[in-house]
Amino acid sequence: MISLSAVKGMAAQVLDYDTVTEKALRYAHDIRMSRLDIDISRSALKSAYSLYYPTISARWNTEYVKDLTDGTAQVNAVGNTVFVQNTLYQSAFMFVGNYNLFDFGVAQKKVFMAERDVHEKKNIHKQSVRDIKLKVLNTYSNLLACHEELETKKELLKLSKELSLIKERLFVAGTISRIDMVNEALKTIKIVDEIDNLAARLKGLLEDLSFLTGEDYSAEGMKVSRFRGHEEDFKDTFNPENTPESRIYDLEIEKKKAELQALQRGLLPQLALYSSYVWYGSHPSEFDTSAQQVRSRSFSVGLSITVPLFEGFKTPAEVEKVRLEMERLALEKGKKLAELSNRYAKLRETRKAYAQSVANQQGMMMQVEEKLDMVQRLAEQKAIEWADFLNQKMELLNQKLEFVKIMTAKSATTRELRILSLSEAGD
Repeated sequence: MISLSAVKGMAAQVLDYDTVTEKALRYAHDIRMSRLDIDISRSALKSAYSLYYPTISARWNTEYVKDLTDGTAQVNAVGNTVFVQNTLYQSAFMFVGNYNLFDFGVAQKKVFMAERDVHEKKNIHKQSVRDIKLKVLNTYSNLLACHEELETKKELLKLSKELSLIKERLFVAGTISRIDMVNEALKTIKIVDEIDNLAARLKGLLEDLSFLTGEDYSAEGMKVSRFRGHEEDFKDTFNPENTPESRIYDLEIEKKKAELQALQRGLLPQLALYSSYVWYGSHPSEFDTSAQQVRSRSFSVGLSITVPLFEGFKTPAEVEKVRLEMERLALEKGKKLAELSNRYAKLRETRKAYAQSVANQQGMMMQVEEKLDMVQRLAEQKAIEWADFLNQKMELLNQKLEFVKIMTAKSATTRELRILSLSEAGD
């Protein structure tokens, strides 16, 4: 039995808030996906920078042309297609290059949007870190409160059973009524039911914590450590404009402004440089020979100016759409920041209320403990019944439980305020 107890003691899990938070930050799917999103946006930025470079392509063509006019028609060209007057095999190899010389900054705006997108994904990553911390904090604080209440209820059950036995002896002795004895037994049954409910809730909270950290937890022998530190050093530095949400909306609006400018400048002329070098060979009846006879045929270089004259009112419609989206983003930002400010203000007032309640509970506990000492001395001197001492001790346990629950809520609220103010938001 001693060996088994030692093994169980070694296998008992001790949960700590800071350790649990670190594990959750390493495991969280949202955080890992946000890191991948940053890499994806960086790749998109590299793609956007390609607009500053020329495009060069190589192409090989081999075809058989059948002249259905038996050579009576002339050679004609329609656009890029040349209609020859002979039936033949022909092969061509060409290099084609294009370079955008001037487009009134359209390419620059597209690169700017890609850069803003990288910064936006970084802020989304910060938001993910903060949200995971808030989820862990909420789950851990509920778990701690549940664990403290369960341990207290177990102590109360021991005292209630002892008190119930005393009441049974008093009933047998004829000093109390059967109703008093039954009422005490019902209190014991009620505590047992509360313990069962708390044990079930504890398992559910451990499942929630397991989902956040990726580890398995057992309620058997589980010990949940209380919050440490970070109580009196809190500084109110919250500014809604410094939150990830605010920065995300600002970056989205900047991207929309750049998109709007790119659309408007896309209506202006675009100057481009193009060039081609062509090798050509042909033969009237042999495919291989046409490929072997490929020789340098032509070289061209030139400038082109492209002016979009009419596109069915597409660009004006897109411009109007982007402007409306910018207006909506500004409204969404105002709404989101108002919600965050409201949440923070409520938490700040809640923390003040908890601080006052903690002071009141401390004074009350001191009085209950003094009263318990006096009652214990009186019970030992047989001046009062032992049952009165047990009732007083149960009252003290309940008072301590309320104090611990308030301290837990105060600590959790302080940490939530700190996380929202970004002093613990992380990168």
